[in-house]
Amino acid sequence: MKILPPTWRPDLKEDIDLIEELTRIKGYENVPLINPEKENVKGTLNNKQKLFRFIQRSVASKGYTEAVTWSFTDSKADNLFSELKKEIKLSNPISSDLDVLRSSLYSNLMISVKKNIYRNFEDLMLFEIGPVFKGSKPGEQSTMIGAIKTGKYSRKNWIEKERNFDVYDIKNDALRILNEVGINIEKIIVSNKTKKWYHPGRSGLLSLESRNGPELAYFGEIHPMILKKLDIKADNILGFEIILDNIPQSRKKIRESKNRFIFSDYQKVVRDFAFVFDEKYSSGEITNLVKEIDKDLIKDVRIFDVYQGDNIELGKKSIAFNVTLEPKDKTLSEHEIEQVSKKIISTVEKNTGATLRS
Repeated sequence: MKILPPTWRPDLKEDIDLIEELTRIKGYENVPLINPEKENVKGTLNNKQKLFRFIQRSVASKGYTEAVTWSFTDSKADNLFSELKKEIKLSNPISSDLDVLRSSLYSNLMISVKKNIYRNFEDLMLFEIGPVFKGSKPGEQSTMIGAIKTGKYSRKNWIEKERNFDVYDIKNDALRILNEVGINIEKIIVSNKTKKWYHPGRSGLLSLESRNGPELAYFGEIHPMILKKLDIKADNILGFEIILDNIPQSRKKIRESKNRFIFSDYQKVVRDFAFVFDEKYSSGEITNLVKEIDKDLIKDVRIFDVYQGDNIELGKKSIAFNVTLEPKDKTLSEHEIEQVSKKIISTVEKNTGATLRS
């Protein structure tokens, strides 16, 4: 068919315009309705995007407020949190204090903290999720979560005694978030490896399965010298950095990867042990070693005392811990408890060279 529209109908340009005219003349009520076929072959978000959204909500649920800042920052602040040999300068910055691409989320977060403290906001919990840059070429970046915490826990409370937030608070937040995204807490190793912008005695690294395994997160107290250089008036500021690119991809959905709560109907048994170790051994290494002795029977291992000083040899430290035994199928006899205790002692002595304290 060859059709020439009249001059007064310049709107008829394509086939669909003619079809519309024919349908109008015939009557819309005479055209049968056909439901469109819908087939979802792939999900709307991929696993990386789902993790991004989930971990964003996970951090917010701990009481942190999300900050959204520029991907560029002040070079003076960024240099304090950078390990790059050369900063990534912008050729045409929008202002003199936003002259480099950020190599850490901390630089903009610390600037935000400073502004809020000057406005008398004493207790702050801020976080940001986004890219940090390692170079000026495409792909030289990684996605991270940075969080800052400062102020007091339970300020002016008549029931609880107020105290400053400490390294254990920020460590607990980081561990809970990693656990919620499907990483078993028992597989997370805590070590004293740290970055230059953390307080060397109040910070650490969370890695997967070993001290040299994939780095999941850094946590700790921001170095006091950095607070002084930035002129931040606070007793201390704590933070953690989670490296999203290093979180292993789970075959299960994030919500399905959480461990199911299992309890035992039988009486649990708690036994205390105290050893003298070389000071190079961390508490995390010791607890993981003891848990591996019998995963089905040993429910928990907790450090309750660490001592260095009188009656302890130089370069050594005394660590005391209790072990909770929780049987699943029967009540333990005294003989069985004694056998497990002997196995714990022999394993610790053999693997660490420690000696049992009398």
